[in-house]
Amino acid sequence: MNDRSLKSQGLPGAIVMPGRAGIFAERLLLTGIFIAAILLAAMHVQAAFPYDMEEKALMAKAVDPSEDADVIVFNDSELMDYKETVPADEFKIRIYKADGEALYGDYESGDGGGSGWISEDSVVFDPDFDHVYATVRDKMAIYTDASCKTKRTYIEKYSGVILIGKEGESRQVIYDKGDRYAIGWMKRTEYKNSLKYDGRQKQVLADGAYHFRCGYRDDDSGGALIQREFKACPDRIFVLTHLGDNCYRICDQETGKYLQVKGKWSKGSWTPVWEDQPDDRYGSFRISRINGSFTIQSSLSGGFYARTPEGRERLLANSRSIYSHWRPAAVRRMVNLDQPFVFTQYDPGWCASPYGSEGCIGTSGCGILAPVNAVYALSGQYMDVMELADYAVDKHYRVEGSGTREEVFEAFARRFGKKYGFAWDGQGKKLKTLKKKLKEGKVAVTYVPGHYVCIAAYDEKTDRYLLLDSNCLPKRKDTPYGDWIKPDRLIEGTLQSQGYYFYRLRDE
Repeated sequence: MNDRSLKSQGLPGAIVMPGRAGIFAERLLLTGIFIAAILLAAMHVQAAFPYDMEEKALMAKAVDPSEDADVIVFNDSELMDYKETVPADEFKIRIYKADGEALYGDYESGDGGGSGWISEDSVVFDPDFDHVYATVRDKMAIYTDASCKTKRTYIEKYSGVILIGKEGESRQVIYDKGDRYAIGWMKRTEYKNSLKYDGRQKQVLADGAYHFRCGYRDDDSGGALIQREFKACPDRIFVLTHLGDNCYRICDQETGKYLQVKGKWSKGSWTPVWEDQPDDRYGSFRISRINGSFTIQSSLSGGFYARTPEGRERLLANSRSIYSHWRPAAVRRMVNLDQPFVFTQYDPGWCASPYGSEGCIGTSGCGILAPVNAVYALSGQYMDVMELADYAVDKHYRVEGSGTREEVFEAFARRFGKKYGFAWDGQGKKLKTLKKKLKEGKVAVTYVPGHYVCIAAYDEKTDRYLLLDSNCLPKRKDTPYGDWIKPDRLIEGTLQSQGYYFYRLRDE
């Protein structure tokens, strides 16, 4: 073990919003030192609000609470079917979902109330503001209004906020109250003490094309074994498009048709069909991991998409078996070159989680997050961060007070490769080796001064490498959204590489 295996990783004191991973959606970012590129040219309002509002509602009041102001309530998300007008000064709403430019929930106003849709600008100060997602570094005050004179509450260190508007020296944010979300105000100077990150919802599988084969049971190593009677059953290539909450549109690559369900609500009456055009009401399927395999469940009927050894398709009514256990294998490297997803150490799902007896993932976890980023870019599968961290600690790859031993990267492939669809492909020190491996569709973890990062792709036209950094620092001049960097940055400076560790797609 050499010195660089033990060097401190991550930004000391780096903090992150603990809680449900990815509770906020995505877009833009400016940091104090560098500018992150805008991730999307346009986005719907539901991307600006917590995606799990159905489970944990967002509590809000009218933007203009004056006695002369009103809030208009509608019966539909298009805000065309008028329901009633209620006074804004006593209005409050528990929001459960968002659609287009509308928010739905249970509202109260004086002695009245009900359920309905309201325009987003009824409760958001500036709905056109480019939303920013951040984790506060310290305990912060939340104020009742833009004057920031009256404190409403405090949010603890490592809490996450989503910036949704600003007025003068004040910032309007959505913040997490544990059992619910709320909208309040922060002082600009306090908000600046935060870390920005990509708030897009995490997907169990990245968008793209996968070989899907049916008929698996889990094995002891966390992978999956195909049943003997299914071995002759051919796989199919499904192209997945994420619709939200790990629900996907599924297209058969060979036929170009979309998987949907048809039938009646009575139990057992639904059947799978393949249609020429997508219909997200009938063609939304939740994909869930069950250790080494996955299930594909109709969002509408609840039935599990299954296939017999003979190839007959059916829906299992609210039950599952080996007939509905699927194994996806990426057709090719899965990284989205235009909008790569970067898992950061200061993500709310794990930043504050201990990594051994000293430190936490936020301060010391780059040896965990770099391979998580690499595997997601390679096989499209989202590895459980704490599963890897616990394994590293248990097998003594975690060095307390220092970081993570480099031997962990090969060990991860041995232990988790079957489960997450990747394999070890050796290591090297030369840039030409890196370029060769990337052009072959592989990915790399690399050690730079005091830190591990992922190199996910190479663009031959521009001669640049795609860097995915789990803990961006001003000195490294990178962003939490992926950066195409010139080769000289890997030769000298703060991103000078001192060794590459390669992964390839696993042969099923």
